[in-house]
Parts: sequence; C-alpha cells; structure tokens
Amino acid sequence: MSILSDLNPEQKEAVTYNGGPLLVLAGAGSGKTKVLTHRVAYFIEHGLIKPENALLLTFTNKAANEMKERIAKILNSKFQILPTAGTFHSFCAKVLRIDGRHIGIPVNFIIYDEQDQKDAVKQILESFDISTDQYNPASILNGISEAKNQMLTPEEYKDFVRGEWQEVVAKVYPGYEKMLKEIGALDFDDLLIKTVKLFKEVPDILEKWQRTITHIFVDEWQDTII
Repeated sequence: MSILSDLNPEQKEAVTYNGGPLLVLAGAGSGKTKVLTHRVAYFIEHGLIKPENALLLTFTNKAANEMKERIAKILNSKFQILPTAGTFHSFCAKVLRIDGRHIGIPVNFIIYDEQDQKDAVKQILESFDISTDQYNPASILNGISEAKNQMLTPEEYKDFVRGEWQEVVAKVYPGYEKMLKEIGALDFDDLLIKTVKLFKEVPDILEKWQRTITHIFVDEWQDTII
C-alpha cells in the first residue's frame, strides 16, 4: 500500500511538498499528526532524507515516541534506523550532554525539576531571612524563569528592576545560579538557553548539528512555542 493511499488531496499536497519550510494550519481532529508522520515516512522512503538526519519534536516524550511508532508502522520496518524524536527540552539535553563541555557544562549535569528549583529558591530566601510566606518561592522562580527566557543574566536583570518584588528576584537570582553551578545542575530553562548559547558561541558545533539534523518536523506547534 502506498504511503499516500489513505490521504485526501490536501493531505497529499502537504505530505509531498518539498519546496522549503512548510506550516500546516488546520482544526483539531483534521489529521495534522497524520500528515506529519506520513510526511516523514514519505521523505525517508523516497530518499529525500536519511532517517538519522530527521528530528521530530512535540510537547511530550510520550507523544514523540507514539509518532515514531506510527512512522515505523507506515514504513513497515523497511528501515532499521528511525528519526530522533522528543521534546525541545530532551533534544537540547542531548546536545548539551554531547557538546556542552565547550561552554563549561559537565557531561553528567543534573536536571533540576520544578520541586528542586522551588527548594533551591526557598533555601536562598531563608538565607537572606526573607519570608517565604510573603514571597512565595514558586512566584520568585517564575521571575527568574522570565529573566532567563529574556536571556538576562543576574547582573543584567538588576537594570530592569522595578518595585520590591523584582528587587527580591534580583537578590535571589545570583544565588540560585551559583547554587546550580556548584551542584552541576541545569534547570529546564537552562536546557534551552544554554543550547542557544552553545550554538552562538561555538560555530563549529552549530555547523556539526546542522549537518546532522537537516530536517525538523514539529507537531502540536501551538503547545511547543517557546
């Protein structure tokens, strides 16, 4: 059975398009994931890409693995190698495990989850004798996360402080970063930000990954925008 046999004309057009970047906009339940998995399988079967040069990204690792399984089923086990699949965070963690040492990140870095992060902020607040009832660690952590996503270092963030709450964030942020560095840990924001930093500061590494990953397929884009 052809990869295209159970697709409607619009889906076939999206699956076979090979003229550059493609964005598929459609309503819920209209078959966007089906189009993506068939598109990947079509590109592989027709020799447009090698499986190892494709990257599938979506909002959970479970969803990514399900897409990978669907692609394997479509290809009917014709290929032993399948594309890399995961979330933005898991892919960035992989990049940093392999090449993070070029910007001083240890290979065996720890990934701090949300509870680890809250505990760290709580400890720092208490070290400054700041009430965790008045300044909720989760709220302070959100402030730090916002600063990181704007690519602001602790020193740079101080220039944007307005009001008492941001002053507390500015006070905690440097200690939080110091704690993570001493432990050899990265939080979820760091996984994305440090990968951007790596690619910006070490062009050879960026070029290596550009040669390795030639095609990126993103499902549920609305849930994965960062």
